[in-house]
Amino acid sequence: MDVKRLIYFCTIVEQGQISRAARALHISQPPLSQRLKELEDELGVQLILREGHGWQVTESGRVLYERARLVLDHLAEIPAEVKNAADGFSGRVALGVSTTCLSHYLAIVPMLAQRFPKLQCRLFVSDSSSLERHIQSRDLDFAVLLLPTREDSYAMSLLPPDHFSVVFQTGLAPAPLPASIQLEQLADLPLLLSRRWGGGGSFEHLTKGFQKRGIAPKILLDSPDARILLDCLERGLGAAALVPSAEIPQGIRDRFQVRPLDMPGMKIQPALIHLKDRYLTSAARTVMAAILENSAPH
Repeated sequence: MDVKRLIYFCTIVEQGQISRAARALHISQPPLSQRLKELEDELGVQLILREGHGWQVTESGRVLYERARLVLDHLAEIPAEVKNAADGFSGRVALGVSTTCLSHYLAIVPMLAQRFPKLQCRLFVSDSSSLERHIQSRDLDFAVLLLPTREDSYAMSLLPPDHFSVVFQTGLAPAPLPASIQLEQLADLPLLLSRRWGGGGSFEHLTKGFQKRGIAPKILLDSPDARILLDCLERGLGAAALVPSAEIPQGIRDRFQVRPLDMPGMKIQPALIHLKDRYLTSAARTVMAAILENSAPH
């Protein structure tokens, strides 16, 4: 089976049209259509159903795409793997991290830099829904994001769940400061809240908790990025921020009063995911293993 035909077929599927695939491959459309026909003749099956201007991938085409994509990923990584064997561990890793899970990656950066100085990581930080899209389009080797996910095509490793803490601007914390904070103690305070773009999750749990207690919270800002909420406090905004505890830097803890939120069930569940059929380089596997090892109970 010719590798070039597999590349052409995968490009057609990924581009959604033969004309777009031809432009992406920098060839004209008739030769590309001919290569597709040759592949179908070789396999003895129809890979794409053509109906007028529309088309769709057949079940045989879907199976071929999944297998071919895996083979092509393997082939693309051979030069890097060979180079690793020749000059020590090197390579590039493309990873995504949710804005509420950054601590899982940042904690291992110094170790990676010390042990693998030739390793290059490209980090994409976004909300979990966006990370899933980039995982599906194979832009990322893997991602650390929040559950639930929208697909069942992932291999998944759960990371420790994280609960929430309240960070008070100076002068806003209750006095005397209790060991943990009840929702009733936030009723009259301007609030900065974590909220994922897709909705649901901890934000929904929190708002239901307020409703159950008859509290109309004063929400100044909600964002999936805990860094923005904490930056607002550092810029002097008079508010209290509810953010995942692991995402609060020590510098913030030194300058502001921080207490855990006493609310059962108010937590997030991070997970490390990658496509089940994606080939992972030794570099990607090493970074994944470091994240999992650092997150494991010690």
